[in-house]
Amino acid sequence: MGFKFTFLCDLLTSLDDSRTAKASTAAKNDNPDIRTVAQWFSRHGRTIHNANTDRVALLSCMFPEKRTDRVYWLQATQLSRVIGRCLGLGSSRLSELNRWQRPGGSDLGGCVEIVMRQAENYIPAGQELSVGEIDRAMAMIASRCRFSGPYARRNRTAVDVEETLSKLYRRSSSRDAKWLTRMILKSYSPVVFPEKYTLKKFHFLLPQLLQLQNSFEGALEMLASDPINHFPPNPDPQTAKSLSAVALQHMRPRPGIKVGRPDYYKARSIKHCHQMANGRRMSIERKYDGEYCQIHVDLSNKYTPIQIFSKSGKDSTADKDKIIPVIEETLRTGLPDCKFAHRCILEGELLVWNDQNRDLMDFSKIRRFIPRSGIMIGVDNDSP
Repeated sequence: MGFKFTFLCDLLTSLDDSRTAKASTAAKNDNPDIRTVAQWFSRHGRTIHNANTDRVALLSCMFPEKRTDRVYWLQATQLSRVIGRCLGLGSSRLSELNRWQRPGGSDLGGCVEIVMRQAENYIPAGQELSVGEIDRAMAMIASRCRFSGPYARRNRTAVDVEETLSKLYRRSSSRDAKWLTRMILKSYSPVVFPEKYTLKKFHFLLPQLLQLQNSFEGALEMLASDPINHFPPNPDPQTAKSLSAVALQHMRPRPGIKVGRPDYYKARSIKHCHQMANGRRMSIERKYDGEYCQIHVDLSNKYTPIQIFSKSGKDSTADKDKIIPVIEETLRTGLPDCKFAHRCILEGELLVWNDQNRDLMDFSKIRRFIPRSGIMIGVDNDSP
């Protein structure tokens, strides 16, 4: 039946319980989150790497905030109404569910747990929710929203949100429903995964692969390719170092999948910046106040030779299609003096140029020229 969602909820609950312990042991350099994650992977590692486990679904449920291509159109207020109807709550229990709106109280997920605990669902053995079922349901819900990515929209289906979520909540315990609610809202707060460590425990190469292909599907596809598919997921440090050197020869970015951005660190002053450089050779570029974009060009793709990704990783080609002629002119695509042979990936800042003043305009002006999923947002009160 795949990987059970309740196993992931076990991990989330343990991380939640360890928050107090983490505060009390901070001075001892002992992070209980690391220990909790290590024990969980030790317990479920074989199941995670089983052929029946949907690993993309597991990672999507584990890190819902990374699925920027999925927009559910379900903020806390609307989601609470949907949950109330899914569970068939009466007025008194509905009032208890809405306590999340009061300051100082629990969040919506916590209120869902309290309400459902009053009439706990009976879930027969073998009928527990799997991460694959949840992921498919969330993909269907995201497909109806115009702000989801093009691929998510391409699989659009006529879906009844209440009916879809009702099937999930009625097969969840009160504890699991709490984490399901937070997953839909894309925040497990106050629980925070030790991200890099968790990804590394999943597979020692996964953090590096996500830097090359910032997509769970793309990274796992590379893990399934030869010879990386023969590597053990968690070898000893010395073996991991040797295997990483071998894997590096086979790692390639792929046009159409956004390359992950490097980690950024903010310096407090020029002196601090010099200290952070620590004698290393560095390149320096002028920072423009524009909108980040990553441009993928693949001349072998006849349908979408140019794709433009936003900072969040969403494919925003349709919104920025007016700059495609500028890109083609700059790169000389289709001409003998083209700057590249087949494919290239560029990073840059999208800016607005004022012909009259011959100068760059403020960042806020970009919104007058670039729509968001086909909609101009925040321009109603702008001066013409």
